[in-house]
Amino acid sequence: MTEMRKIAAIVFEDDIDAVIRSLGEAGIVQFVDMRQKLDEWKGTLAPHTVPTQIQTKCSEILSKIDASLKELNLQPGTASYEKLEIAHRRTEDVLVDVEKRLAELQIESLAKPSKFIADREQLLDRLGTMPINEKTDVGRKLLELRRLLDKEKRSIEEKSKLGEIREDLLTLQETVKAESQVAEVEGKLGRTAKTLYFEAWVPYDYLKEAMERISKATDGNCVVSEEPAKHGEKQPVIVKPAPSFMQAFEKLTFSSGYPSAHEVNPVSIMAITFPILFGIMFADVGQGAIFVALGALLAYFKRKIKLEEAGDIIRYLLIGAEMFILLGLAAIFWGFVFGEFFGPSGVIHPIELGRIGPFYIGGFEPMHEPMKMIRFALLIGAVHISLGLILKLVNTVRERQFKHAPIPVAWLWLLWGGLFMWSSLGGISSISRWFTEGMLMLAGLFIAPLLLLILFTAIAEGPMEGIGFGVEVFAETLSHTLSYGRLMALGLVHSVMNYLFLVLGGVEHGHFPPMSIPVVATGTILVLIIEGLIVFVHTLRLHWIEWFSKFYSGEGIPFKPFKFT
Repeated sequence: MTEMRKIAAIVFEDDIDAVIRSLGEAGIVQFVDMRQKLDEWKGTLAPHTVPTQIQTKCSEILSKIDASLKELNLQPGTASYEKLEIAHRRTEDVLVDVEKRLAELQIESLAKPSKFIADREQLLDRLGTMPINEKTDVGRKLLELRRLLDKEKRSIEEKSKLGEIREDLLTLQETVKAESQVAEVEGKLGRTAKTLYFEAWVPYDYLKEAMERISKATDGNCVVSEEPAKHGEKQPVIVKPAPSFMQAFEKLTFSSGYPSAHEVNPVSIMAITFPILFGIMFADVGQGAIFVALGALLAYFKRKIKLEEAGDIIRYLLIGAEMFILLGLAAIFWGFVFGEFFGPSGVIHPIELGRIGPFYIGGFEPMHEPMKMIRFALLIGAVHISLGLILKLVNTVRERQFKHAPIPVAWLWLLWGGLFMWSSLGGISSISRWFTEGMLMLAGLFIAPLLLLILFTAIAEGPMEGIGFGVEVFAETLSHTLSYGRLMALGLVHSVMNYLFLVLGGVEHGHFPPMSIPVVATGTILVLIIEGLIVFVHTLRLHWIEWFSKFYSGEGIPFKPFKFT
């Protein structure tokens, strides 16, 4: 993300329109709404009020221009001529000049020639669609008529100068729209008796240009400087657009809010973790292949259809084309790991990827060995949460809040210590072992990191905050880790639903009789639609709630520079 800087400026009231106009042409600054900060300047600044008649006058002139374009049968658009020379003038004076120019165009006297041209154009369009045989007398006369009408149309256009009139109207229209935007921005500023004060965010690369534009627009009669951002002040961020195959993940991420200035943008990481978690819950080689085929089909149409012209549902499906492919590939991978092909059909045998203590990574069928699946799910949850805590540490260092840096480290210690104790000594049913033979382990892996976490938080924020945060972390670590048990639960539901249709279809030991195909196909469609949506929602929940809560505030403000539209 591009580094942002803040500038502050004091200019005379007569120069403010020229300053805003110059910055609007460049499109490099985002003005701060000073109305929300006037409490900080109590007794120094007052809100600046823009006369209501300015916006009223802008609306009236724009209505007149629209009516003139319709009356003359002229198409709206963008002016190709240069705009009016108004750089150092006030908005009120510009609007007066626009009204004079509009009156000088004599629209009424041009209405008849314009209608005549419109009628000729309709007739020419009709003649242009008619099949004309040049060898016949009628055909030759029609061709001659077409040439005469076209020549007459051009002659009238040249004499009435409708092309120039259209450009003049469009130029005036763009001028008034720009002045309306200038007045809107001006209403966000603060003022003293004769001067106006404003603050604006600007990318570091354009800092010098912005300050020079302000100085030039005021002929040097201003005070402009770089203003350090205050502690805790929200800075706008420029987020680089994600590649095409990440657009869906970008939308899912930013639906929870934009990253703040010092936060890691998790879109690229989510493009990896989201398919992995989805694939674990939707593990199936056959159904995953259907997802890949659907994604490839959507990707094909995505390049043929203009997204802005498609309906909402179609547009979202097309944006998610590459995501469907990634979800399908993940489902295929975990389908091989857990041995599922359109359910536990026996066509594929589970593949074991490895073992870490009591945690098996594949090599079993979740429906037949659920305890192995719950251990695996909690291991994945611990890894995912740990990734979030590592990103929290990175954010802390980037914000230079070094007092807070030990907190995520202690949290990681607590998380993995608790998981190790659970895997070694057992869960709640064996809680008595925690306080007997596992007492040293309890002290070193659980109590010590929890006390350190409270201590570090107390040093950074205060004693009461430390105790409160310690209780919160204890409850959150337990609940969020157990929440990943849904990987096991939904994985079992997926296997059971598929197994039900396999039984109904008479599939045994990987043999699909012809009579079973309609039943399995029906079940597959239901699973793809119903359970696919449920798994997608739960995967999103694990990211938004369990993962984002560790490092992502989503309170960022996207950088939207003021620019004439």
